[in-house]
Amino acid sequence: MAVYTQVSQQDLDNFLKNYEIGSLENFNGISAGVENTNYKIRTNKGFYILTLYEKRVDKKDIPFFLELMFYLSNEKIQCPLPIKNRNGKLFGELNSRPASILTFLEGSSTETIYPKQVNTLGKILAKIHILGKQLKIKRKNPLSLENFESLITLSKKNSDNIRNDLSKEIDSEYYRVRSNWPGNLPKGIIHADLFPDNVLFIGNEISGVIDFCFSCNDFLSYDLATCLNAWCFDKEGILDLNLSSELINGYQSLRKLEENEINSFHIICSGSALRFLMTRINDWKDQQGGGVVPKDPMNFVKILDFHKNVKDAKEYGLTK
Repeated sequence: MAVYTQVSQQDLDNFLKNYEIGSLENFNGISAGVENTNYKIRTNKGFYILTLYEKRVDKKDIPFFLELMFYLSNEKIQCPLPIKNRNGKLFGELNSRPASILTFLEGSSTETIYPKQVNTLGKILAKIHILGKQLKIKRKNPLSLENFESLITLSKKNSDNIRNDLSKEIDSEYYRVRSNWPGNLPKGIIHADLFPDNVLFIGNEISGVIDFCFSCNDFLSYDLATCLNAWCFDKEGILDLNLSSELINGYQSLRKLEENEINSFHIICSGSALRFLMTRINDWKDQQGGGVVPKDPMNFVKILDFHKNVKDAKEYGLTK
């Protein structure tokens, strides 16, 4: 979340006339996040989130994100519920941007990660995967392996400014991942970006999962791998085996990984780490607006170094 598009009180007042959520009392921009513009708004009926989808989000994909959240929220997954407007639509237009109103979830992201937290996260991720089987909506992953070559081309502009030999290392890692990438793993709807800043906590309890703007259809184990990369490594690229074991155990308590998912997990983890390394490199200069602080790409170089030396899934705490 961030603020790229400015909204006036009059603009917002007019927009809210399309909704039955009460009259506007106040609103303020939310600086966290990177993709879209977000405001926290207060009406006489409570708090809500206004999201304006920026140019990096394809308008045709917005129904997928909102329908997924609408379904998951109604199935008791703690995620924002998109509010339908008076015409029964999940989004409208504000200041030339597609815009939606979502319920507001209390909580904040955590700075210290505990085993119990990631165990619960694993269970929530498995629930999303299981529930997603009931949905017929489809969205191709725009950042899947088949898109990596274009990401590599873009990343070359910035990579060697970050470190001299980084573009060469990315080429080498891409060849390793592509050569070993599995072709037939269980697929379904995934969140695809379940980093700590997209999970809200009250105390040590998860109060919400947010930001579904990367959600798509892809390997289910790719989602788990992304969580492992995001939650279970320290800044030096060292895996906390206690955290990874709890994450995986939580997930497998509801959805057992198949043997082929386990056997290929180190490659899936590598693919996820490479994806976020490249997009962070590409965003290194592009995310200077909206009050956004770009995220350091080098963390994922260290994580990739770990994955390429893994010989057995037991090194993640994953057993058959």
